[in-house]
Amino acid sequence: MGKKFYVCVAGGQIHGCRAGVGETPVILLHRTPVSSSSFSLVMKYLERAGQASVALDTPGFGQSFTPQGAPNARDYGLWLLEAIDALGIDRFHLVGHHTGTHFAAEIAAMVPERCLSLILSGVMMADQDERASTREDMASVPAVDRDGTYITDTFALMRSLFLDPVPELVHAETLGALVAGRGRDLAFDAIFAQDFGAVLARVLKEGRTAVRVVQASDDPFTLNGMLSKVRQQFPSVPVELIGPAFLATPERQSGAFARSILRYTKGTESMNDRNRRYHLVRSAAGYDLVRSDADTPEPGVGEIVVRVHAVSINRRDIGVRDLSYPVNGADHFTPLSDAAGEIVAVGEGVTRWKAGDRVASAFLQNQPAGRLTLPGVLSALGAGGPGVFADHVVLSESGVVAIPDHWSYEEAACLPCAGVTAWSALRPLGNVQPGDSVAVIGTGGVALFAIQLAAAMGARPIVLSSSEDKIAQARLLGAVDAINYRECPEWGDELRKRTNGAGVDHVIELGGAGTLQKSVSALGLNGHLALIGALDGFGGTIDALPLIFSALRLSAVMVGSRKEHEDLVEFMVSKGLKPVIDSSYPFDQAEAAYARANHGAFGKVVVTLD
Repeated sequence: MGKKFYVCVAGGQIHGCRAGVGETPVILLHRTPVSSSSFSLVMKYLERAGQASVALDTPGFGQSFTPQGAPNARDYGLWLLEAIDALGIDRFHLVGHHTGTHFAAEIAAMVPERCLSLILSGVMMADQDERASTREDMASVPAVDRDGTYITDTFALMRSLFLDPVPELVHAETLGALVAGRGRDLAFDAIFAQDFGAVLARVLKEGRTAVRVVQASDDPFTLNGMLSKVRQQFPSVPVELIGPAFLATPERQSGAFARSILRYTKGTESMNDRNRRYHLVRSAAGYDLVRSDADTPEPGVGEIVVRVHAVSINRRDIGVRDLSYPVNGADHFTPLSDAAGEIVAVGEGVTRWKAGDRVASAFLQNQPAGRLTLPGVLSALGAGGPGVFADHVVLSESGVVAIPDHWSYEEAACLPCAGVTAWSALRPLGNVQPGDSVAVIGTGGVALFAIQLAAAMGARPIVLSSSEDKIAQARLLGAVDAINYRECPEWGDELRKRTNGAGVDHVIELGGAGTLQKSVSALGLNGHLALIGALDGFGGTIDALPLIFSALRLSAVMVGSRKEHEDLVEFMVSKGLKPVIDSSYPFDQAEAAYARANHGAFGKVVVTLD
């Protein structure tokens, strides 16, 4: 990977590597205690895109950079700047990751006329007490002992830093910590003593360096609220969330990270009109939908590029825009989770797919099957992280599902969120059996899928709606009974009456706080409540006694895995089912599509991108 080098500075030797050709390189500063090789995949991607890059071993790695005394963050910044000067680099872009963010900010504050942009990943925005507490939690590298237990102790410490440990990454972190020793601890002492907010304020006050935050959705500083503090303290700094990587963004999200870097270094110089897209941009009342065209993206390792032909809009997408669905303070991100299209390019290492395959997006990009994991949940599309409302989107190799031959792109784009949610509620979680009674609240996207699927399973769907017209349409989909909840506000009691006092076997709870108690009261012995939506507001409380004495089951449904998406497709094909589509809009009428999805739609609202 690139050309390796070392330079001598006042603090010792700094090792690094260079890739690509160009007068204005990207300077990459990594986390402690891994080496510059952690950026190898990012540099490879940048070089293919024509962007030169230089990765420097951030202080704290190896014996070549172990300064004397107790240097502060500015000292480290000066030494790194000395290395940049020794390489003959005048103007540059800076990218810092975790430890590197602290030193990159110091450099940008010292030479704002030379630093064109500053991208920060893993931002620790904390007061003095929080920093001291966090430093204590990080601990120091165990001292060398005669029995070698320090090696296993170091491995255990490094492993504890990951939510979902990947052996190769833990190995790299462990080796780095073992050879860093005192250097790692000195670097940590420096960054935890730094008032990062004050340094960043100086950079922004100078106004010469464009500052951005590009951070993993499950980065420790995202999860513990420090990213929210950045947003509050520096609202002018754009925040971009990328897929789950925890501590290892350059290694595990190399394609997404490199694309983010290129967006801020290349600007619009080579922009073409092949990739139309929409972004959500924060405003006083929520998020505005803004046209934001860009280059057609290239896939990284383990990624595919899909030419999108159709997307669909979910209730969740409405909630993102009106601030009722959280997005962790993200801004300028591509919305929507449901897309269908054709693969046009595959990245290195991809074996499951080829160009020309017709696929739909999986809602969770990092949840192939099995019990939900935090990285899986945080890989959801379109809620702060990358979405699919564009001509071309990059998806994970494991994050797409094949489209049946006789299905249109519009039909396939309806399943990823609403369809999989309904399937998960009924089959994997609810274990619906023939003859079961299933009460479905409303006639939205999830509700209509639930009615269709329950009927096809041999169950007895009962629809609750305030519209007689929609009730009539729901009956055509398989509903065997209906209640107009406007005319019958105590519909929980009415459901018991219509089941001869026994109560229903399942409730697909899509209302939220305003309907929760009635849903519980409607359930019979060992009934199942699938808690999904919040049409009437998030929240609500449940009395435990009915659950205990009636042996009720409650499942909170968070869509489902790729496997559940695949199972849904197989079931619908076997039963001859198709999604209910309310209406279809062209790309340039996106606002009208959102409005229709928010008011009056019966079935899915689709936007076509052909």
